[in-house]
Amino acid sequence: MTVVHNVVGLHRGSIDEDIKTFIGKFQSQHTRKSYERSIRNFFMWYRNKDIEQLTIEDIKIRNTDIVKYQTYLKSHEADYANVTVNNYIEAVQSLYEFFEINEYPVKSKHLKIDILSNDSEHAGALYLHEAEQMAELVLEERKQGQEKSAFLRMAYTTSFRKSTLQNLKWTDIKLNISGNYYEVSVVGKGGKKHVVPISTDLYNELLKIREFAYYQKYEDDRIFHLTDKTIRLMLESLKQKLGILPERNVVFHSFRNVAAGFGTLEEAKKHLNHSNISTTETYYRHINEDLSNSISLRIEDKIDDSVLESLTKEELIELIVNQNQGTLAQIKREAQEIVQNKGEMNS
Repeated sequence: MTVVHNVVGLHRGSIDEDIKTFIGKFQSQHTRKSYERSIRNFFMWYRNKDIEQLTIEDIKIRNTDIVKYQTYLKSHEADYANVTVNNYIEAVQSLYEFFEINEYPVKSKHLKIDILSNDSEHAGALYLHEAEQMAELVLEERKQGQEKSAFLRMAYTTSFRKSTLQNLKWTDIKLNISGNYYEVSVVGKGGKKHVVPISTDLYNELLKIREFAYYQKYEDDRIFHLTDKTIRLMLESLKQKLGILPERNVVFHSFRNVAAGFGTLEEAKKHLNHSNISTTETYYRHINEDLSNSISLRIEDKIDDSVLESLTKEELIELIVNQNQGTLAQIKREAQEIVQNKGEMNS
């Protein structure tokens, strides 16, 4: 009698059960969800299968396969940061180490590849007054000037990624029930819906695009029809006009970070549609990094409040106007409330 041995190692359950065992060993719920999502996405790309359908043949892998996957993530329309790509791949690498320990027919060394450089601060800082100047300057261009200007205003106002803006449709924008502003609905990373309000003024700037003769040929409902090349050349030209040096490394992603200088960390997280506040903190800290206002200096800096009374009205206004954009916006909002309250009391 012939005995057939079908031994695949120490593991006893199915592949998907072992994957879930691997994921379940992490204490953090956030880590478990992140690893499961990364692993599921990988096998859907690699084998077009859910993990529940995987066979032994499906998990066999070559080094070139993981290199191709890294390239796929780098060029993904979601515009993943290098650190995000590294995290997605690290989850798959850890799983294959687990597979090898449990004597699956794989070699974890086949997944060793060079990690991408940490580009969490790769996009250099761009400030509101510069972004506004760019939108004004490009408006003067004869070809697609209005479209380019509106594109930049949407970029630094909504913080949407370039690919999201390029795919934005008129049907994605709805008037809020109050009638005071418009809501722009998009699908962000991970399929998560993201809604950002824009002013009526900005919406009217978008509508102006439709008035141009060249725009009448489009029937795809998309708002913008600017190619990657057009956007790249536009930005390079604008940086030269404003004297923005190459070492500042201002790229299109810099428009997304303009809003990080406004409001609280929680507000910035919601606006940027980040799942993890630590991601937001990287951008927030980079934009607001002014060590002259550090706690270690302020604790020694005892200045009497009366110093403000010695300033003239013009000096006080200049002092306020020179604050960072987030602080200035908050002061102006509170000043507007005071003026409105005074008007109500006098009426």
